[in-house]
Amino acid sequence: MEKNEAFDLEAMFDRLHNRREFLQLLGRGLGYGALATLLPACGGGSTNATDDDAPPIAPTIPKPDPEYTVLKRSSFGPHRDELASIRTLGIDAYLEQQLDHLAIDESALEAEIALRFPLTLKTPPELLAGFPDNIFDVATQMIAAAQYRQMFSRRQLFEIMVEFWSDHFNIQLVNGLGPTLKPLDDRAVIRAHALGNFRELLHASAKSTAMLFYLDNFFNQAIAPNENYARELMELHTLGVDGGYTENDVKEVARCFTGWTLRLPGDPLGDYGDYVFVQAIHDDQPKAVLGNAILGGDQSDGEQVLDILAAHPATANFIATKLCRRFIGDRPPQAAIDAVANAFTTSHGDIKNTLRALFATAAFVDSGDHKFTRPSEYLAALVRALAPDTPRVPYPPAKSQFWFYAQSILGQLPFYWPTPDGYPDLQSYWASTGGLLNRWRLSFLSFAGIIPGVDVIQVDYAAMLNGADTINGIVDAIIDAVLMRPLNGDDRALIVQWLEGELGAGADEELTTAPPELAAALIAAVLVSSAYFHLR
Repeated sequence: MEKNEAFDLEAMFDRLHNRREFLQLLGRGLGYGALATLLPACGGGSTNATDDDAPPIAPTIPKPDPEYTVLKRSSFGPHRDELASIRTLGIDAYLEQQLDHLAIDESALEAEIALRFPLTLKTPPELLAGFPDNIFDVATQMIAAAQYRQMFSRRQLFEIMVEFWSDHFNIQLVNGLGPTLKPLDDRAVIRAHALGNFRELLHASAKSTAMLFYLDNFFNQAIAPNENYARELMELHTLGVDGGYTENDVKEVARCFTGWTLRLPGDPLGDYGDYVFVQAIHDDQPKAVLGNAILGGDQSDGEQVLDILAAHPATANFIATKLCRRFIGDRPPQAAIDAVANAFTTSHGDIKNTLRALFATAAFVDSGDHKFTRPSEYLAALVRALAPDTPRVPYPPAKSQFWFYAQSILGQLPFYWPTPDGYPDLQSYWASTGGLLNRWRLSFLSFAGIIPGVDVIQVDYAAMLNGADTINGIVDAIIDAVLMRPLNGDDRALIVQWLEGELGAGADEELTTAPPELAAALIAAVLVSSAYFHLR
Protein backbone atom coordinates (compact mmCIF):
# COMPACT_ATOMS: atom_id res chain seq x y z
CA MET A 1 0.00 0.00 0.00
CA GLU A 2 1.30 3.45 -0.86
CA LYS A 3 1.41 6.08 1.85
CA ASN A 4 -1.21 8.24 0.24
CA GLU A 5 -3.64 5.42 -0.52
CA ALA A 6 -6.93 5.66 1.34
CA PHE A 7 -6.83 3.69 4.55
CA ASP A 8 -9.92 2.56 6.49
CA LEU A 9 -8.96 3.68 10.01
CA GLU A 10 -12.34 2.78 11.45
CA ALA A 11 -12.20 -0.71 9.99
CA MET A 12 -8.74 -1.26 11.43
CA PHE A 13 -9.81 -0.19 14.90
CA ASP A 14 -12.96 -2.25 14.68
CA ARG A 15 -10.94 -5.30 13.71
CA LEU A 16 -8.40 -4.74 16.46
CA HIS A 17 -11.03 -4.02 19.06
CA ASN A 18 -12.58 -7.42 18.52
CA ARG A 19 -9.42 -9.44 18.41
CA ARG A 20 -7.89 -11.27 21.33
CA GLU A 21 -4.38 -10.19 20.42
CA PHE A 22 -4.86 -6.77 21.98
CA LEU A 23 -6.10 -8.17 25.29
CA GLN A 24 -3.39 -10.81 25.25
CA LEU A 25 -0.83 -8.07 24.71
CA LEU A 26 -2.03 -6.30 27.83
CA GLY A 27 -2.22 -9.56 29.77
CA ARG A 28 1.38 -10.50 28.90
CA GLY A 29 2.89 -7.29 30.15
CA LEU A 30 2.50 -3.51 30.20
CA GLY A 31 2.48 -3.57 33.98
CA TYR A 32 -0.35 -6.06 34.50
CA GLY A 33 1.66 -9.28 34.58
CA ALA A 34 -0.44 -12.26 35.59
CA LEU A 35 -3.69 -10.45 34.98
CA ALA A 36 -6.04 -13.33 35.72
CA THR A 37 -4.59 -14.07 39.16
CA LEU A 38 -3.98 -10.54 40.34
CA LEU A 39 -7.30 -8.88 39.56
CA PRO A 40 -10.66 -9.40 41.28
CA ALA A 41 -13.40 -11.15 39.35
CA CYS A 42 -15.10 -9.54 36.38
CA GLY A 43 -17.97 -7.22 36.98
CA GLY A 44 -16.47 -4.14 38.59
CA GLY A 45 -15.28 -3.20 42.03
CA SER A 46 -16.54 -4.72 45.22
CA THR A 47 -17.63 -2.69 48.19
CA ASN A 48 -16.19 -5.49 50.33
CA ALA A 49 -12.67 -4.99 48.96
CA THR A 50 -10.08 -4.03 51.54
CA ASP A 51 -6.75 -2.27 51.44
CA ASP A 52 -5.10 -5.60 52.21
CA ASP A 53 -5.94 -6.96 48.75
CA ALA A 54 -3.01 -7.61 46.44
CA PRO A 55 -2.10 -4.72 44.13
CA PRO A 56 -3.02 -5.49 40.48
CA ILE A 57 0.37 -4.67 39.01
CA ALA A 58 3.62 -6.38 38.23
CA PRO A 59 6.76 -5.05 39.95
CA THR A 60 8.61 -4.48 36.67
CA ILE A 61 7.45 -0.94 35.92
CA PRO A 62 10.34 1.53 35.91
CA LYS A 63 9.97 4.14 38.61
CA PRO A 64 8.83 7.52 37.26
CA ASP A 65 10.78 10.66 38.07
CA PRO A 66 9.68 12.62 41.17
CA GLU A 67 8.18 15.47 39.14
CA TYR A 68 5.93 13.06 37.26
CA THR A 69 4.87 11.37 40.49
CA VAL A 70 3.99 14.68 42.13
CA LEU A 71 2.05 15.85 39.10
CA LYS A 72 0.20 12.55 38.84
CA ARG A 73 -0.87 12.84 42.49
CA SER A 74 -1.68 16.54 42.62
CA SER A 75 -3.64 16.74 39.37
CA PHE A 76 -6.13 14.86 37.22
CA GLY A 77 -3.34 13.56 35.04
CA PRO A 78 -0.04 14.89 33.70
CA HIS A 79 -0.28 17.60 31.09
CA ARG A 80 2.69 18.32 28.83
CA ASP A 81 2.88 22.00 29.80
CA GLU A 82 2.49 21.37 33.53
CA LEU A 83 5.18 18.70 33.47
CA ALA A 84 7.51 21.24 31.88
CA SER A 85 6.47 23.78 34.50
CA ILE A 86 7.16 21.57 37.50
CA ARG A 87 10.54 20.62 36.07
CA THR A 88 11.41 24.29 35.62
CA LEU A 89 10.04 25.58 38.94
CA GLY A 90 10.93 22.61 41.09
CA ILE A 91 8.49 20.51 43.08
CA ASP A 92 8.18 22.79 46.11
CA ALA A 93 7.61 25.97 44.10
CA TYR A 94 5.10 24.23 41.86
CA LEU A 95 3.09 22.94 44.80
CA GLU A 96 3.11 26.35 46.46
CA GLN A 97 1.81 27.81 43.22
CA GLN A 98 -1.02 25.27 43.25
CA LEU A 99 -1.80 25.92 46.92
CA ASP A 100 -2.17 29.61 46.12
CA HIS A 101 -5.06 28.71 43.86
CA LEU A 102 -6.80 32.09 43.90
CA ALA A 103 -3.73 33.65 42.28
CA ILE A 104 -4.28 31.41 39.24
CA ASP A 105 -6.68 33.26 36.95
CA GLU A 106 -9.54 31.01 35.93
CA SER A 107 -12.00 33.71 34.94
CA ALA A 108 -12.19 32.47 31.34
CA LEU A 109 -12.90 28.90 32.39
CA GLU A 110 -15.53 29.97 34.92
CA ALA A 111 -17.18 32.14 32.28
CA GLU A 112 -17.50 29.03 30.11
CA ILE A 113 -18.95 27.12 33.06
CA ALA A 114 -21.57 29.86 33.51
CA LEU A 115 -22.38 29.81 29.80
CA ARG A 116 -22.54 26.08 29.28
CA PHE A 117 -23.74 24.81 32.65
CA PRO A 118 -25.87 27.66 34.04
CA LEU A 119 -27.98 25.46 36.32
CA THR A 120 -24.91 24.85 38.49
CA LEU A 121 -25.04 28.53 39.48
CA LYS A 122 -28.75 28.79 40.26
CA THR A 123 -30.21 29.30 43.74
CA PRO A 124 -32.54 26.77 45.40
CA PRO A 125 -35.66 28.90 44.69
CA GLU A 126 -34.66 29.22 41.02
CA LEU A 127 -34.12 25.48 40.71
CA LEU A 128 -37.30 24.72 42.61
CA ALA A 129 -39.27 26.64 39.98
CA GLY A 130 -38.36 23.99 37.39
CA PHE A 131 -38.50 20.99 39.70
CA PRO A 132 -38.97 18.08 39.09
CA ASP A 133 -38.80 18.46 35.30
CA ASN A 134 -35.25 19.84 35.54
CA ILE A 135 -33.74 16.96 37.55
CA PHE A 136 -31.90 15.39 34.60
CA ASP A 137 -30.62 18.75 33.34
CA VAL A 138 -29.35 19.74 36.78
CA ALA A 139 -27.63 16.38 37.22
CA THR A 140 -25.96 16.37 33.81
CA GLN A 141 -24.78 19.97 34.15
CA MET A 142 -23.38 19.38 37.62
CA ILE A 143 -21.51 16.33 36.37
CA ALA A 144 -20.30 18.01 33.18
CA ALA A 145 -19.07 21.08 35.09
CA ALA A 146 -17.08 18.86 37.45
CA GLN A 147 -15.56 16.94 34.54
CA TYR A 148 -14.83 20.15 32.63
CA ARG A 149 -12.89 21.62 35.54
CA GLN A 150 -11.00 18.39 36.15
CA MET A 151 -9.90 18.26 32.52
CA PHE A 152 -9.11 21.91 31.89
CA SER A 153 -8.65 23.87 35.10
CA ARG A 154 -5.14 25.07 35.86
CA ARG A 155 -6.06 24.91 39.55
CA GLN A 156 -5.52 21.18 39.52
CA LEU A 157 -4.67 20.65 43.18
CA PHE A 158 -7.73 22.68 44.15
CA GLU A 159 -9.94 20.46 41.98
CA ILE A 160 -8.38 17.37 43.56
CA MET A 161 -9.35 18.72 46.98
CA VAL A 162 -12.84 19.62 45.74
CA GLU A 163 -13.34 15.99 44.78
CA PHE A 164 -11.77 14.82 48.06
CA TRP A 165 -14.12 16.89 50.22
CA SER A 166 -17.11 16.10 47.98
CA ASP A 167 -16.53 12.45 48.84
CA HIS A 168 -15.79 13.18 52.50
CA PHE A 169 -19.04 15.15 52.88
CA ASN A 170 -20.87 13.05 50.31
CA ILE A 171 -24.39 14.06 49.27
CA GLN A 172 -26.17 12.05 46.60
CA LEU A 173 -27.40 14.56 44.06
CA VAL A 174 -30.61 12.87 42.89
CA ASN A 175 -32.33 12.41 46.22
CA GLY A 176 -35.72 14.03 46.73
CA LEU A 177 -35.20 17.79 46.70
CA GLY A 178 -31.44 17.24 46.41
CA PRO A 179 -31.10 18.57 42.85
CA THR A 180 -32.41 21.95 44.01
CA LEU A 181 -30.01 22.13 46.98
CA LYS A 182 -26.74 20.43 46.01
CA PRO A 183 -25.52 23.07 43.51
CA LEU A 184 -25.42 25.66 46.31
CA ASP A 185 -23.62 23.19 48.61
CA ASP A 186 -21.04 22.60 45.91
CA ARG A 187 -20.37 26.33 45.55
CA ALA A 188 -20.74 27.64 49.11
CA VAL A 189 -19.43 24.68 51.11
CA ILE A 190 -17.08 22.44 49.15
CA ARG A 191 -15.52 24.82 46.63
CA ALA A 192 -15.50 27.77 49.05
CA HIS A 193 -13.51 25.84 51.69
CA ALA A 194 -11.60 23.13 49.79
CA LEU A 195 -8.24 24.76 50.55
CA GLY A 196 -9.36 26.73 53.58
CA ASN A 197 -9.88 25.62 57.18
CA PHE A 198 -11.43 22.32 58.21
CA ARG A 199 -13.35 23.79 61.15
CA GLU A 200 -14.97 26.36 58.88
CA LEU A 201 -15.70 23.67 56.30
CA LEU A 202 -17.30 21.49 58.97
CA HIS A 203 -19.50 24.35 60.20
CA ALA A 204 -20.52 25.21 56.64
CA SER A 205 -21.40 21.59 55.92
CA ALA A 206 -23.48 21.29 59.11
CA LYS A 207 -25.58 24.29 58.01
CA SER A 208 -25.72 23.23 54.37
CA THR A 209 -29.36 22.70 53.55
CA ALA A 210 -28.36 19.97 51.11
CA MET A 211 -26.69 18.10 53.98
CA LEU A 212 -29.56 18.83 56.36
CA PHE A 213 -31.96 17.33 53.83
CA TYR A 214 -29.77 14.39 52.77
CA LEU A 215 -29.07 13.18 56.33
CA ASP A 216 -32.55 14.00 57.65
CA ASN A 217 -31.53 16.61 60.20
CA PHE A 218 -34.08 19.03 58.77
CA PHE A 219 -36.78 17.24 60.80
CA ASN A 220 -34.63 16.57 63.88
CA GLN A 221 -36.60 17.98 66.82
CA ALA A 222 -36.75 17.63 70.57
CA ILE A 223 -39.88 15.51 70.64
CA ALA A 224 -38.45 13.03 68.08
CA PRO A 225 -34.64 13.27 67.76
CA ASN A 226 -33.18 11.95 64.50
CA GLU A 227 -29.69 10.44 64.91
CA ASN A 228 -28.74 10.09 61.26
CA TYR A 229 -26.65 13.26 60.89
CA ALA A 230 -25.16 12.90 64.38
CA ARG A 231 -23.88 9.40 63.58
CA GLU A 232 -22.40 10.31 60.18
CA LEU A 233 -20.92 13.52 61.58
CA MET A 234 -18.75 11.50 63.96
CA GLU A 235 -18.20 8.35 61.93
CA LEU A 236 -17.56 9.88 58.48
CA HIS A 237 -16.91 13.61 58.88
CA THR A 238 -14.69 13.81 61.96
CA LEU A 239 -13.67 11.09 64.44
CA GLY A 240 -13.91 7.98 62.29
CA VAL A 241 -15.64 4.74 63.17
CA ASP A 242 -12.96 3.94 65.77
CA GLY A 243 -12.75 7.49 67.07
CA GLY A 244 -13.84 6.75 70.61
CA TYR A 245 -17.45 7.92 70.62
CA THR A 246 -20.28 5.88 72.11
CA GLU A 247 -23.93 5.29 71.27
CA ASN A 248 -24.79 7.72 74.02
CA ASP A 249 -22.61 10.36 72.33
CA VAL A 250 -24.63 9.83 69.15
CA LYS A 251 -27.86 10.43 71.04
CA GLU A 252 -26.48 13.52 72.76
CA VAL A 253 -25.13 14.99 69.52
CA ALA A 254 -28.50 14.42 67.88
CA ARG A 255 -30.12 16.41 70.70
CA CYS A 256 -27.61 19.23 70.16
CA PHE A 257 -28.65 19.53 66.51
CA THR A 258 -32.39 19.61 67.06
CA GLY A 259 -33.89 22.70 65.46
CA TRP A 260 -31.23 22.94 62.73
CA THR A 261 -33.39 22.92 59.61
CA LEU A 262 -34.18 24.68 56.33
CA ARG A 263 -36.92 26.76 54.79
CA LEU A 264 -39.13 24.36 52.87
CA PRO A 265 -41.22 25.19 49.78
CA GLY A 266 -44.03 27.57 50.63
CA ASP A 267 -42.51 28.84 53.90
CA PRO A 268 -43.73 32.46 54.22
CA LEU A 269 -40.91 33.38 56.63
CA GLY A 270 -37.98 32.96 54.24
CA ASP A 271 -36.63 31.75 50.93
CA TYR A 272 -36.71 28.06 50.14
CA GLY A 273 -33.37 26.41 50.82
CA ASP A 274 -32.17 28.88 53.44
CA TYR A 275 -30.74 27.51 56.68
CA VAL A 276 -32.76 28.37 59.79
CA PHE A 277 -32.51 27.51 63.49
CA VAL A 278 -35.91 27.01 65.13
CA GLN A 279 -35.65 27.41 68.89
CA ALA A 280 -39.15 26.05 69.46
CA ILE A 281 -38.16 22.53 68.35
CA HIS A 282 -34.69 22.54 69.93
CA ASP A 283 -33.88 20.44 72.98
CA ASP A 284 -32.66 23.12 75.37
CA GLN A 285 -31.77 20.80 78.24
CA PRO A 286 -28.12 20.15 79.27
CA LYS A 287 -26.18 17.56 77.26
CA ALA A 288 -22.78 15.87 77.48
CA VAL A 289 -20.70 14.98 74.41
CA LEU A 290 -17.38 13.14 74.65
CA GLY A 291 -17.12 14.22 78.27
CA ASN A 292 -17.88 17.87 77.51
CA ALA A 293 -20.87 19.64 79.09
CA ILE A 294 -23.12 21.40 76.55
CA LEU A 295 -25.19 24.02 78.36
CA GLY A 296 -26.09 26.65 75.77
CA GLY A 297 -29.64 25.55 75.10
CA ASP A 298 -29.74 27.07 71.60
CA GLN A 299 -27.94 26.95 68.24
CA SER A 300 -24.64 27.16 70.08
CA ASP A 301 -25.14 23.56 71.28
CA GLY A 302 -24.47 22.23 67.78
CA GLU A 303 -21.73 24.78 67.12
CA GLN A 304 -19.94 23.73 70.30
CA VAL A 305 -20.14 20.10 69.22
CA LEU A 306 -18.57 20.99 65.85
CA ASP A 307 -15.72 22.81 67.58
CA ILE A 308 -15.11 19.86 69.91
CA LEU A 309 -15.03 17.44 66.99
CA ALA A 310 -12.85 19.64 64.78
CA ALA A 311 -10.20 19.90 67.53
CA HIS A 312 -10.33 16.24 68.60
CA PRO A 313 -7.11 14.17 68.13
CA ALA A 314 -9.14 11.36 66.53
CA THR A 315 -10.35 13.79 63.86
CA ALA A 316 -6.77 14.85 63.09
CA ASN A 317 -5.77 11.19 62.70
CA PHE A 318 -8.84 10.34 60.61
CA ILE A 319 -8.39 13.24 58.19
CA ALA A 320 -4.62 12.66 58.00
CA THR A 321 -5.15 8.98 57.18
CA LYS A 322 -7.63 9.78 54.40
CA LEU A 323 -5.35 12.45 52.92
CA CYS A 324 -2.34 10.12 53.00
CA ARG A 325 -4.42 7.39 51.41
CA ARG A 326 -5.38 9.81 48.65
CA PHE A 327 -1.92 11.23 47.99
CA ILE A 328 0.41 8.35 48.94
CA GLY A 329 -1.11 4.87 48.90
CA ASP A 330 -3.74 2.54 50.26
CA ARG A 331 -1.48 1.67 53.20
CA PRO A 332 0.42 4.89 53.91
CA PRO A 333 3.28 4.74 56.43
CA GLN A 334 2.34 5.66 59.98
CA ALA A 335 5.13 8.25 60.10
CA ALA A 336 3.46 10.17 57.27
CA ILE A 337 0.03 9.97 58.94
CA ASP A 338 1.50 11.21 62.22
CA ALA A 339 3.24 14.16 60.54
CA VAL A 340 0.07 15.18 58.72
CA ALA A 341 -2.09 14.77 61.84
CA ASN A 342 0.34 16.91 63.83
CA ALA A 343 0.22 19.66 61.20
CA PHE A 344 -3.58 19.48 61.17
CA THR A 345 -3.65 19.90 64.96
CA THR A 346 -1.02 22.63 65.33
CA SER A 347 -2.52 24.68 62.47
CA HIS A 348 -6.03 24.28 63.90
CA GLY A 349 -7.24 22.53 60.78
CA ASP A 350 -5.61 24.73 58.15
CA ILE A 351 -5.88 22.61 55.03
CA LYS A 352 -2.98 24.20 53.16
CA ASN A 353 -0.57 23.71 56.07
CA THR A 354 -1.80 20.16 56.48
CA LEU A 355 -1.09 19.47 52.81
CA ARG A 356 2.34 21.08 53.08
CA ALA A 357 3.22 18.58 55.81
CA LEU A 358 1.98 15.74 53.62
CA PHE A 359 3.96 16.97 50.62
CA ALA A 360 7.08 17.16 52.82
CA THR A 361 6.94 13.46 53.68
CA ALA A 362 9.34 11.18 51.86
CA ALA A 363 6.48 8.83 51.00
CA PHE A 364 4.65 11.43 48.93
CA VAL A 365 7.40 11.56 46.31
CA ASP A 366 9.11 8.21 46.76
CA SER A 367 6.12 5.86 46.60
CA GLY A 368 5.04 6.40 43.00
CA ASP A 369 2.66 3.88 41.43
CA HIS A 370 1.16 2.86 44.78
CA LYS A 371 -2.35 3.95 43.77
CA PHE A 372 -4.72 3.01 40.97
CA THR A 373 -6.47 5.97 39.39
CA ARG A 374 -10.19 6.30 39.87
CA PRO A 375 -12.39 6.79 36.78
CA SER A 376 -12.54 10.58 37.19
CA GLU A 377 -8.75 10.76 37.02
CA TYR A 378 -8.54 8.29 34.15
CA LEU A 379 -11.03 10.14 31.92
CA ALA A 380 -9.52 13.56 32.60
CA ALA A 381 -6.02 12.16 32.06
CA LEU A 382 -7.01 10.84 28.63
CA VAL A 383 -7.77 14.36 27.45
CA ARG A 384 -4.84 15.98 29.26
CA ALA A 385 -2.33 13.51 27.80
CA LEU A 386 -3.71 12.85 24.32
CA ALA A 387 -5.05 16.29 23.49
CA PRO A 388 -3.08 18.85 25.52
CA ASP A 389 -3.90 21.61 23.02
CA THR A 390 -7.66 21.08 23.22
CA PRO A 391 -9.36 24.49 23.47
CA ARG A 392 -11.16 25.46 26.63
CA VAL A 393 -14.42 24.86 24.74
CA PRO A 394 -13.96 21.16 23.95
CA TYR A 395 -17.56 20.21 23.42
CA PRO A 396 -21.05 21.66 23.47
CA PRO A 397 -23.35 20.28 26.17
CA ALA A 398 -25.01 17.79 23.81
CA LYS A 399 -21.71 16.13 23.04
CA SER A 400 -20.60 16.15 26.67
CA GLN A 401 -23.05 13.26 27.13
CA PHE A 402 -20.21 10.97 26.04
CA TRP A 403 -18.29 11.79 29.22
CA PHE A 404 -21.45 11.44 31.31
CA TYR A 405 -22.03 7.91 30.09
CA ALA A 406 -18.34 6.99 30.08
CA GLN A 407 -17.96 7.85 33.75
CA SER A 408 -21.26 6.17 34.54
CA ILE A 409 -20.06 2.96 32.89
CA LEU A 410 -16.85 3.13 34.89
CA GLY A 411 -18.78 3.55 38.13
CA GLN A 412 -17.84 7.00 39.42
CA LEU A 413 -20.40 9.48 38.22
CA PRO A 414 -19.87 12.68 40.26
CA PHE A 415 -22.42 13.25 43.03
CA TYR A 416 -24.03 9.83 42.47
CA TRP A 417 -22.54 7.63 45.21
CA PRO A 418 -25.65 6.45 47.10
CA THR A 419 -24.35 6.33 50.68
CA PRO A 420 -22.80 9.05 52.88
CA ASP A 421 -19.28 7.56 52.84
CA GLY A 422 -18.39 8.75 49.32
CA TYR A 423 -16.66 6.86 46.51
CA PRO A 424 -14.01 4.35 47.70
CA ASP A 425 -10.38 5.38 47.51
CA LEU A 426 -8.90 1.90 47.50
CA GLN A 427 -7.05 0.35 44.58
CA SER A 428 -8.78 -2.98 45.22
CA TYR A 429 -12.18 -1.44 44.49
CA TRP A 430 -11.34 0.12 41.12
CA ALA A 431 -8.81 -2.32 39.64
CA SER A 432 -11.24 -5.08 38.73
CA THR A 433 -11.12 -7.05 35.49
CA GLY A 434 -14.51 -5.69 34.42
CA GLY A 435 -13.48 -2.13 35.20
CA LEU A 436 -10.27 -2.47 33.23
CA LEU A 437 -12.02 -3.95 30.23
CA ASN A 438 -14.36 -0.98 30.13
CA ARG A 439 -11.41 1.41 30.34
CA TRP A 440 -9.70 -0.37 27.46
CA ARG A 441 -12.83 -0.17 25.34
CA LEU A 442 -13.20 3.53 26.06
CA SER A 443 -9.56 4.11 25.21
CA PHE A 444 -10.19 2.81 21.71
CA LEU A 445 -13.64 4.26 21.21
CA SER A 446 -13.03 7.82 22.34
CA PHE A 447 -9.77 8.43 20.52
CA ALA A 448 -10.07 6.27 17.44
CA GLY A 449 -12.80 8.59 16.22
CA ILE A 450 -15.25 5.76 15.57
CA ILE A 451 -18.23 6.92 17.64
CA PRO A 452 -20.86 8.00 15.09
CA GLY A 453 -21.87 11.62 15.56
CA VAL A 454 -19.58 12.27 18.51
CA ASP A 455 -16.48 14.30 17.80
CA VAL A 456 -15.18 14.09 21.35
CA ILE A 457 -11.77 15.74 21.08
CA GLN A 458 -9.15 16.22 18.42
CA VAL A 459 -5.92 14.27 18.84
CA ASP A 460 -3.08 15.63 16.72
CA TYR A 461 -1.03 12.49 16.14
CA ALA A 462 0.98 14.12 13.38
CA ALA A 463 2.28 16.73 15.83
CA MET A 464 3.20 13.99 18.32
CA LEU A 465 5.14 12.09 15.68
CA ASN A 466 7.34 15.04 14.70
CA GLY A 467 8.28 13.29 11.46
CA ALA A 468 8.80 9.76 12.82
CA ASP A 469 7.88 7.18 10.17
CA THR A 470 9.19 3.82 11.43
CA ILE A 471 7.57 1.65 14.05
CA ASN A 472 10.52 2.14 16.41
CA GLY A 473 10.52 5.90 15.92
CA ILE A 474 6.75 6.18 16.26
CA VAL A 475 6.73 4.08 19.44
CA ASP A 476 9.33 6.32 21.09
CA ALA A 477 7.60 9.51 19.99
CA ILE A 478 4.23 8.43 21.38
CA ILE A 479 5.72 7.16 24.65
CA ASP A 480 7.30 10.58 25.13
CA ALA A 481 4.20 12.54 24.11
CA VAL A 482 1.45 10.48 25.78
CA LEU A 483 2.94 8.43 28.59
CA MET A 484 5.59 10.96 29.66
CA ARG A 485 7.39 8.30 31.72
CA PRO A 486 9.86 5.49 30.92
CA LEU A 487 8.61 2.18 29.61
CA ASN A 488 10.11 -1.17 30.56
CA GLY A 489 12.25 -2.53 27.72
CA ASP A 490 10.32 -5.78 27.53
CA ASP A 491 7.01 -3.89 27.37
CA ARG A 492 8.32 -1.69 24.61
CA ALA A 493 9.42 -4.79 22.71
CA LEU A 494 5.93 -6.30 23.09
CA ILE A 495 4.37 -3.21 21.52
CA VAL A 496 6.85 -3.19 18.65
CA GLN A 497 6.33 -6.90 17.99
CA TRP A 498 2.55 -6.49 18.06
CA LEU A 499 2.65 -3.56 15.64
CA GLU A 500 4.92 -5.43 13.25
CA GLY A 501 2.28 -8.13 13.05
CA GLU A 502 -0.65 -5.75 12.77
CA LEU A 503 0.90 -3.43 10.19
CA GLY A 504 3.02 -5.92 8.25
CA ALA A 505 6.21 -3.87 8.51
CA GLY A 506 9.63 -4.19 10.09
CA ALA A 507 10.45 -2.08 13.14
CA ASP A 508 13.06 0.03 11.34
CA GLU A 509 11.45 0.15 7.92
CA GLU A 510 9.79 3.28 6.62
CA LEU A 511 6.10 2.62 7.19
CA THR A 512 4.27 2.22 3.88
CA THR A 513 1.57 -0.29 4.82
CA ALA A 514 -0.41 2.26 6.82
CA PRO A 515 -0.24 5.97 7.68
CA PRO A 516 2.13 6.76 10.57
CA GLU A 517 -0.84 8.40 12.28
CA LEU A 518 -2.56 5.01 12.44
CA ALA A 519 0.43 3.44 14.12
CA ALA A 520 0.54 6.40 16.52
CA ALA A 521 -3.15 5.94 17.36
CA LEU A 522 -2.66 2.23 17.99
CA ILE A 523 0.31 2.86 20.27
CA ALA A 524 -1.54 5.59 22.15
CA ALA A 525 -4.51 3.25 22.68
CA VAL A 526 -2.18 0.61 24.11
CA LEU A 527 -0.35 3.06 26.36
CA VAL A 528 -3.48 4.59 27.87
CA SER A 529 -4.76 1.05 28.47
CA SER A 530 -1.57 0.00 30.24
CA ALA A 531 -0.95 -0.08 33.96
CA TYR A 532 1.61 2.70 33.44
CA PHE A 533 -1.20 5.11 32.65
CA HIS A 534 -3.55 3.92 35.40
CA LEU A 535 -1.14 4.14 38.33
CA ARG A 536 -0.29 7.16 40.45
